[in-house]
Amino acid sequence: MLWLSFALLAALSESLKDLFSKQGLHYTQPHVAALAASAFAFPILLCFFFLTSELPVIGPRYWEALLFGGILNVLAFIQFMRALQASDLSLTIPFITFTPIFLLFTSPWIVGEFPGFLGFLGILLIVGGSYILSIQDARMSLLDPFLAMLKESGPRRMLSVAAIYSLTSNFDKIGVQHSSPIFWSLSINVFMVVSLFSIFLIIRTPKIDHDQPCKISILMFIGLFSAATLIAHNMALSLASVPSVIAIKRTSALFAILWAFLVLREANIRQRFIGATLMVIGIGLVALDETE
Repeated sequence: MLWLSFALLAALSESLKDLFSKQGLHYTQPHVAALAASAFAFPILLCFFFLTSELPVIGPRYWEALLFGGILNVLAFIQFMRALQASDLSLTIPFITFTPIFLLFTSPWIVGEFPGFLGFLGILLIVGGSYILSIQDARMSLLDPFLAMLKESGPRRMLSVAAIYSLTSNFDKIGVQHSSPIFWSLSINVFMVVSLFSIFLIIRTPKIDHDQPCKISILMFIGLFSAATLIAHNMALSLASVPSVIAIKRTSALFAILWAFLVLREANIRQRFIGATLMVIGIGLVALDETE
């Protein structure tokens, strides 16, 4: 069960990356935060590769995975930062747990994986958890929470990220299979740095005040935990199926709720924590279904 340890490490690192990203977005724009996360992660990934790995044999689908996975990751990362900027961390992050739902459609298409009964039961719990997350008033009708998901900017953007990640996760699997976990992590990072830097040059952005080190340090922490997430994520994918890894990785939502309460002092945490818990139980059932 080594893959489970890597997946849980990816979840913890992801939640810390989300926390620092939310803080960093007080000082800079979403595409700049995304660039910083990738740029500061690069030297960490490069050193880790040289210290632990050798240049792998590149398989025939490596370049296909890098092109499509890279483009989609760039789009998802920018949208992810916009979602964090738009709404509370505890309200926005849990909607990333919808990724396994989209994986029910993308995994059979790309890597030939499809869940059974437990997987569909998990979907019902995920929908139920999202329902609880959306209830803000006891007087709301049964349909109001679902309508709120469409109207609230943060969750709506994060739902689109979940859909994109259901594609990138499969391309990550292909990339790992046709190279190696660490080399693939470095490859996708380089692609994102180059792409995000190009976007940075095109879009006018207020300069970062380098006299305030707290801003730079936050961006550095985003990069550190981004690198840790990439490595753990791809190591787990090299050992287990995509839906199982992503299901466990999405427990990052629970960590995010905890950080939102302890660090950001956000309101309505109990209600949102219950909803996030149901969603994570649901994706846990999807993971169990994959092991049968």
